[in-house]
Amino acid sequence: MQVSIREARLKDYERVLVVSDIHGYGHLLKKLLDQAAFCEKDALIILGDMIEKGPDNLGTLRYVMALSEQENVFPLMGNVDLWRLSLMRDDSPENQADVINFSKTAKQWWGSSIVGEMMEEMGLDLEKDGNKPGLFREIRCCFAKELDFIRNLPTVLETEAFHFVHGGLPHERLEELNGINPFSLLKNDNFLGQGLSFQKWVVAGHWPVALYRKDILQHGPVVDKERHILSVDGGCGVRGDGQLNLVITDWQGTQFSHLYAMDKPFILAEDAQTASETARNIPYDDPVVELVRKEEKWAVVRHHGYEMRIPLRSLQGDEKEWRCYNLTDYRLPVKPGDVFQMIFEYDGMAYCKKDNVCGWYKGRYQMIKETNV
Repeated sequence: MQVSIREARLKDYERVLVVSDIHGYGHLLKKLLDQAAFCEKDALIILGDMIEKGPDNLGTLRYVMALSEQENVFPLMGNVDLWRLSLMRDDSPENQADVINFSKTAKQWWGSSIVGEMMEEMGLDLEKDGNKPGLFREIRCCFAKELDFIRNLPTVLETEAFHFVHGGLPHERLEELNGINPFSLLKNDNFLGQGLSFQKWVVAGHWPVALYRKDILQHGPVVDKERHILSVDGGCGVRGDGQLNLVITDWQGTQFSHLYAMDKPFILAEDAQTASETARNIPYDDPVVELVRKEEKWAVVRHHGYEMRIPLRSLQGDEKEWRCYNLTDYRLPVKPGDVFQMIFEYDGMAYCKKDNVCGWYKGRYQMIKETNV
């Protein structure tokens, strides 16, 4: 496949809505579109990675396909979408074994995979029928509509004030991108950290925004007005504390707001607490820590010289190399009556997310019914 560039006129729409990295969480996308009152007066840009790592990959893909029948919905290719499409075109026994093994692992980690869902719909079992000769040919036949939809997705969407792309762009000379492999634009790691600047806004997903800060663990979109870069991936499906972000802007990119959703219970805080003065975010791309000591339920570790306490169960590895993933020691600022979401409870404390930011709450709380954040 080669880079495909599509142009669109957004001046005709009152709002521009952007979502990325849905990863099989179509129900969260539906919730956000309902909250935003999405309608025909809005443009919806979907930045790819619709599948894998979530509970309903095939259903999510079909939901995006149904949305895309409207002329105001613009779906793009993601690296996972391209990766899955490419693997499904390889009928070699070795590739089939690799895909089936990944699908089994995905079922253990995330509860599902798109290949497993396709096989189930065909009346096949992932364990028993994974080595069936000609399996992928049967899947391509049964799901030609879905696979063709992915195959025809553009790589870049160019508008009056925006370049939309899943991973990122090396520059704005789009004509020079024609003919190259699109994977470099889709799996463009740490795009915001590359020091690039643009005339038009470049809106990308792929790299969870939580990886961009080493102090506060936050998942809200990052808006860099000086360099004209908007990073929107909230880590949905990739991280246990991730969220799906829906950015709302105008066709010129003059103002930004967002909504987010995640599958975690809501709590009502009864006590106040102040924010901690220092904090450390241990991201999954920089997980190595130095073990200082173990306690009954906690471990004291150092991360790049910063000493912090983490739940003992979050410490992984052995004496050769200790690791911790996706955790912070930040203490959230809370007032009585605040409502936010709890990620997990540990040793009488709640590890939560409030206003896109993860951290600890040590006060009393009540579980409540779901509400809008």
